[in-house]
Amino acid sequence: MDTTLVLIACIVMGLVVGSFLTVVVDRVPRGASIVAPPSACSSCGHRLTAPDLVPIGSWLVLRGRCRHCGTSIGVEPLVIELANAAIFVLFGLEFGASAVLPAFWILGAALVALVWIDLREFRLPREITYTAFVLGFIALSIAALVDGEPERIWKALAGAGLALAIMGLIYLGARGQMGDGDVRLAPLLGLYLGYLHLGTVPVGLFLGFLIGAVVGLVAMATGSAGRKTALPFGPFLAAGTVLAVFVGPEIVDLIWQT
Repeated sequence: MDTTLVLIACIVMGLVVGSFLTVVVDRVPRGASIVAPPSACSSCGHRLTAPDLVPIGSWLVLRGRCRHCGTSIGVEPLVIELANAAIFVLFGLEFGASAVLPAFWILGAALVALVWIDLREFRLPREITYTAFVLGFIALSIAALVDGEPERIWKALAGAGLALAIMGLIYLGARGQMGDGDVRLAPLLGLYLGYLHLGTVPVGLFLGFLIGAVVGLVAMATGSAGRKTALPFGPFLAAGTVLAVFVGPEIVDLIWQT
């Protein structure tokens, strides 16, 4: 498939799934169903119709306000839809029209939702983490079989176990300084990194800690955070994982050559 068509598919799917994620990030933390009731304005309660749910377009046309009561709905839907489309495109550029691309769309969508919730509420809902793991494992297994590389299934599971072991040890050593949600997130990240190359699992986690350390130092240097200021760690693990998808194998090869 032509690269342009792949990117168009990534943008369209990214925006559509991103629109669904706006429901996920709102309802999952509250323990509400993502299926029912149908989407409605949080202010007037009016049920949203198809024209109100068009990704980006409806927000721009309505200028970020409810069609019925005029209440501002904020920029959250726009940011989530664009962020999800962006990560879908990044994975599209990396994997092209391959069997594994849909699997990485699952990872991208899960990370967008988890990062948004973690930044806002300092938690990583297990409902999203576990669901993404199951769906991701199924999608990765199908991709491995389609590509004639069934051994990648076992590598993915080994990556999940390795990530869980590493984060579990760090969690025990941190003595309450790390949330257990980060530990639950680790197998999902390791699943995907292990699928690519088992050696990228520690690389991805290391990059996450490195990014977190840099952000923490910059925050303290600028006075926006103190030594005891709590920072959500999920976004750093997500960033490290995405970065490892693109450069992890090269880093592993470089380490082996030195």
